[in-house]
Amino acid sequence: MTPASALDRSDDLLLCILDFLSFPDLLSMSMVNKHIHSLTEAHLYSTIETTWALGSTPPVTLLLRSILDRPQLSSPIRSLRIVGNGFGHNFEVDEPLPCPLSTVSTNKASEIILSTGVPHTNLWINELQSGTVDAIVATLLITTANLKSLYLGPNFTIKSRLIGSVFLYALCKPLQKYQLPTFQNLRQVTFSRRGREYFYREVNNTSDVLPFFYLPELQHLSISLDNPYDFVWPAHTPTPSSLESLEIYRLREAGLMPLLQALKGLRLRKLHWHWFYQPDLDRHVSKDIIELDTIAKALNQVHGTLTDLTIGAAARPAILGGDYEPPPLKIRGSLDGMVHLGKLRSLSIPWVFLMGFSPMEFFESSSTNLRNALSPSLEVLTLTADLADNEQWEWEDDSIVSAVKSELESRTWPHSTCLRHIELPIPLGYGKITDELIQELRSIGANARLDFGWTRASRAELFLKHSA
Repeated sequence: MTPASALDRSDDLLLCILDFLSFPDLLSMSMVNKHIHSLTEAHLYSTIETTWALGSTPPVTLLLRSILDRPQLSSPIRSLRIVGNGFGHNFEVDEPLPCPLSTVSTNKASEIILSTGVPHTNLWINELQSGTVDAIVATLLITTANLKSLYLGPNFTIKSRLIGSVFLYALCKPLQKYQLPTFQNLRQVTFSRRGREYFYREVNNTSDVLPFFYLPELQHLSISLDNPYDFVWPAHTPTPSSLESLEIYRLREAGLMPLLQALKGLRLRKLHWHWFYQPDLDRHVSKDIIELDTIAKALNQVHGTLTDLTIGAAARPAILGGDYEPPPLKIRGSLDGMVHLGKLRSLSIPWVFLMGFSPMEFFESSSTNLRNALSPSLEVLTLTADLADNEQWEWEDDSIVSAVKSELESRTWPHSTCLRHIELPIPLGYGKITDELIQELRSIGANARLDFGWTRASRAELFLKHSA
């Protein structure tokens, strides 16, 4: 009897072998014979990444065309990354150019769209015939029901009405009314901040993005959310009980409150919030005042679960209005309420949110300090130089160290804390930290039993360890 080869073994064994092969090896295996090709194809299509390329047909369009021709290709797709950030040096292009499908592909897609029963099928089909990216991606989504991970890059979130409607009618409307996938396996979603955002001052994506919170198995979500006039959920308040990490761009503090309120008492452990202000964006809500009390109140909605908090801040000029410098900002209130974040272990936050824009503001105001805002459970504190490009910023390396020393030596500094490391936003600019400051920080750290680090230091200088 002729010995059996690996190709004659059971499919289970072959599938185990395929699990360990690289993508090039899988491509080679797929050309061995028809049977191996059919087994390998599922592995090849399980993870797909398409990258935007100027001057050629967008790969996402080619992917949709392949799936329309061979619907079985969509079944193994688990991870879909649609990547694209900008349009090269062509500043006249502010959104992806239309890329219509062939008549045959459009007809196939139209049948699928009509079968969903959603109210706007004619609009959807017209957009698809015009080749808009929104319609192409929306159609791709309804053919990939087994997704576990979805990433939409900045070029693909500029306009998202149809993408949002897929999730709205699949998750927020009466069940079984529409023939759409329910995305039962979708656990990780990234909906990126739109490319060249400053061109789209009148667009609002709130109704397109909020349906993601209704995904039944959602664990990790990163979204850019425009500020609505009124924050209203598209259906009942969601309870994403599996959501563990959340990243939010653009949404201001007023909208943060109702959003985090929906996550109260659930499983959210990690939050990364990007505070953002541009004078000509979201004028009805987004003002030039950093409302610290509102921020603290919003964060306290998840005080029982949050262990890792990162807050970033940026202010951008109204470029289309002829401004070139970041707008001036006001700071109101304090973050004292954050002391109640009883499970927080790691906090990264702009220096100005706690200490103000200047040494004078810090030393003359009772609301600017470290000690009142830090939870006793906090172990690592990172203070960033966000908003240092603002003309109001008056801090220097020396004054930052002096302010920290003043806080640590204060009689009201809590000594029963878990804090063991502080990262400082120095050296500022392109300078290098001086030997004198290093020695002073070493002394401060030894007295307070803390480690100090600084973000822009060389690798050799990154951490100062206090003596035991």
